[in-house]
Amino acid sequence: MPDWTDTIIAEFRANGGRVGGMFEGADLVLLTTTGARSGTRRTTPLGVAREDGRLLVFASNAGGDRHPGWYHNVLAHPRAEAETGDGAGGVRTLAVRAEVLTGAERDAAYARQAARIPAYGDYARKTARVIPVVALHPLDLTTADPARNRAIAQQLLTVHAALREQLAALRSGGVPAGELGVHCLAFCDALGSHHAAEDAVFPAFDTGFPHLAPVLARLRAEHREVARELAALREPPAAPDAPGARTTARLDRLADQLERHFRHEEEHLIPALLG
Repeated sequence: MPDWTDTIIAEFRANGGRVGGMFEGADLVLLTTTGARSGTRRTTPLGVAREDGRLLVFASNAGGDRHPGWYHNVLAHPRAEAETGDGAGGVRTLAVRAEVLTGAERDAAYARQAARIPAYGDYARKTARVIPVVALHPLDLTTADPARNRAIAQQLLTVHAALREQLAALRSGGVPAGELGVHCLAFCDALGSHHAAEDAVFPAFDTGFPHLAPVLARLRAEHREVARELAALREPPAAPDAPGARTTARLDRLADQLERHFRHEEEHLIPALLG
């Protein structure tokens, strides 16, 4: 039986950000964070308040005495993705930076939320801890910020280098055939997470660098093609004695595809960022 959060997430994505049941009519956001210890991406449905271009989320844990896991994740990795309804029956994903509010700003934000939704006042009375308020700032590339742009460019190059290295190791023959499938799954997860994070960043490129529209369209299409290749890699082999040969052939095809993709991305996005 699926976890209740999985059910909410699926319903949210299928219905343009709307869900039924106990959350019917609630304004929700899906926050995808990176595990503080595991590094695994986790998606959590959260109540949200929209103020001054920010998304405010509240680490209430329904009044529990411990901070929820997603809060620890954003402390360790402030870069995250937020999914919201787009108002037209779909869902859009935004790259966001998490900021924990403090002092009077935190207190005022929580009081406003408790006035809107009294359950938040109940949560605060149930626990001795101060419930954190986290502001999610969508990435905005329309504003000049050379340091931010350099950081984005460097992160892109660093992740590409790591993925190239992982893929080269898989293709080198240094991984025993019996372990190849396990290592491939780890690589597939890393590459899939990278492309999911890029898909969240691309809307900021759409508005910040409109001249890159053809480039971004191609990159999005290539993400879909790579996703199909990754799905094929995850499939169990048809014959028990052929997993190595089948996987090697698919890795070779993926390597050619990825190198073209990475090179095109680096040739166009890096110059735009560094200007």
